[in-house]
Amino acid sequence: MSVSAVFLDRDGTIIEDVGYVDDPEKVRLLPRAAEAIRRFAEAGHLVVIISNQSGIARGLFDEKTLARVHNQIETLLRDEDARVDGAYYCPYLSGDEARIDAFRRDSALRKPKPGMLLQAAEELGIDLSQSWMIGDSLCDVQAGLAAGCAAVLIDNGQGNEWADVVPSETTVVGSLWEAANVVLADQSNQKQAEPKRQTPVPRDSFDKGTVNHRSGDSRDEVVRLLGGIHDQIERAQRQRRQPDFSVLRLFGALLQMFAIVAGAWGTLALLNDQNTGATGRLVLACFFQLASLSAFAIDRFR
Repeated sequence: MSVSAVFLDRDGTIIEDVGYVDDPEKVRLLPRAAEAIRRFAEAGHLVVIISNQSGIARGLFDEKTLARVHNQIETLLRDEDARVDGAYYCPYLSGDEARIDAFRRDSALRKPKPGMLLQAAEELGIDLSQSWMIGDSLCDVQAGLAAGCAAVLIDNGQGNEWADVVPSETTVVGSLWEAANVVLADQSNQKQAEPKRQTPVPRDSFDKGTVNHRSGDSRDEVVRLLGGIHDQIERAQRQRRQPDFSVLRLFGALLQMFAIVAGAWGTLALLNDQNTGATGRLVLACFFQLASLSAFAIDRFR
């Protein structure tokens, strides 16, 4: 069954844009970004990061460093009760600026092409026609529209080189929080925006071998599922134990305890050469023991 998603650019949309982020310590969430992401999830949307990461092709950092950066983002989001359901990135770059041969090529994954959105839709079961792309650059909008999504452009004041070429069907806002207001207002009115969207690129036209980083959400889902199973097992065990209780068993257990105490008391008297007292106590212990066995027997065969 298909679900809707909100695709988010990373730098300048979720975290501060400080250039090429080559160290997790440089990660800073933008104001109210985590709250906006939490609102998307509460409204039933998957939240997926879609990010160009040409710093890998440029040799500025490697994929292990990028993974640590993504982990830091997820940690900061979890600290504010927010999470993402997946993170896709394109490490490729064509031209002389790419210094790493393995990543020097044109790719249908690199925004403004829609390859990452199409891959995410195929892998996560997303209905692109009911989804949104939100980012702070024109290439984010173009990728979203090309994939068949509605688009929201964040004008964060860092440049307006795209101001005169923004597609007319794009909503422009000032922050991810404002973008969330747009998406959720549209959802609450039960009228999904239907702009003139471009025909989605065929899914077999993008690279299948793309690097894909998934969040720990699937693990969280497994943990919740196992927790539910554990609760059901405990409930069933309690229900099975319930009929095992009876007053006769309780009474028999008490008599057994009295028998043990009386037996120990009689043994202590024997050790102290108090034969007369010991005999009475041991007889009492035998009486309690017989009474206990009788109670258990009656309960067993009734």
